[in-house]
Amino acid sequence: MRTFKNNLKDFLIETFMDWDKMQLLISFVVLLLIGLSPLVVKSPYYMGIIILTTLYIFLGISWNIVAGFAGQLLIAHIIFLAVGAYTTIVLNNTYGVSPWIGLPLAGVVAAILGVIVSFITLRYGLKMDYFALFTIALMVALKTLFQKWKFVGGAVGMWVRLNNPSWEKMIFKAKEPYLYIALGLVVIGLLIQYRIYKSKIGKYFLAIREDEDAAEALGINTAFYKTLAVVIGAALAGVGGGFYVMYVNFVEPLQVFNLGLNVEILMAAPIIGGLGSLAGPVLGGILNKPIVEFIRGTLAAERSGTSLIVYGTFLIISILFMPQGVTGVFYKIYLKLRDRYVKEEL
Repeated sequence: MRTFKNNLKDFLIETFMDWDKMQLLISFVVLLLIGLSPLVVKSPYYMGIIILTTLYIFLGISWNIVAGFAGQLLIAHIIFLAVGAYTTIVLNNTYGVSPWIGLPLAGVVAAILGVIVSFITLRYGLKMDYFALFTIALMVALKTLFQKWKFVGGAVGMWVRLNNPSWEKMIFKAKEPYLYIALGLVVIGLLIQYRIYKSKIGKYFLAIREDEDAAEALGINTAFYKTLAVVIGAALAGVGGGFYVMYVNFVEPLQVFNLGLNVEILMAAPIIGGLGSLAGPVLGGILNKPIVEFIRGTLAAERSGTSLIVYGTFLIISILFMPQGVTGVFYKIYLKLRDRYVKEEL
């Protein structure tokens, strides 16, 4: 009869021999460490950074599915976060809908916007650079619309209507509950990402990314799967936007329809971690936000714009010297360890 120890050993060996499973394991180890952080981190400021880091990981997953898996250059992905944030706060403030219901609805509204974006770009054959430019133009148009739209607060924005702290309203005195909600979102996002990657849909996404014309010649419905990638990414970003507004308690157009914030929140984590990899958003996310805060804390007071220049330089250096991101570095180490293990077993 096999013992628990033997079963655990077989599981670890099986995981070790599969790089995809190893990435998932590494990601969950990182999440476990984040979950244990309240035991040692007592400062509200640093806890806030950890919460936003966790949220950025989730949002990075949403963009990784669109750009990393399906190769869609959706530069202004933040429009889905913005729509999700506004959906959640309007439902909460105007209609009294609990954020626990508002977050999924925010994902639905963002997904609908994703369908509209895909329909227009496919209708007019916009690809790559033109697709990216269209999303940027749409972001500018939506920012102007929301600045004029009094129902959502116009240019002034909206504050979350604060009641007594309660789980129902997702309002807490302490920061730890927000951290665990964000961790829950990341776990869901990682599992969705992994299931997509290992499924037939994921293979179609990767085929479209590598060569869309060849994929279409092989009989893949590229229009459908490109739309599906955008819709999934948009839905996740919308949910993330809903949580974001409940955490910061405020939203206004200049805040969320912002390309700089778009890079910081959505794009940087997968790029630093490794675009298209399973662990990329996690490994990139735990580096990105702390680095951003360090740069801001040390350089923001020196001269306006200095921190942005330094951060942009950091991203460029990351791309040049780690084109596969941190995950690519880990993968090289993993291959050496796996080859050594195989040789020892033989």
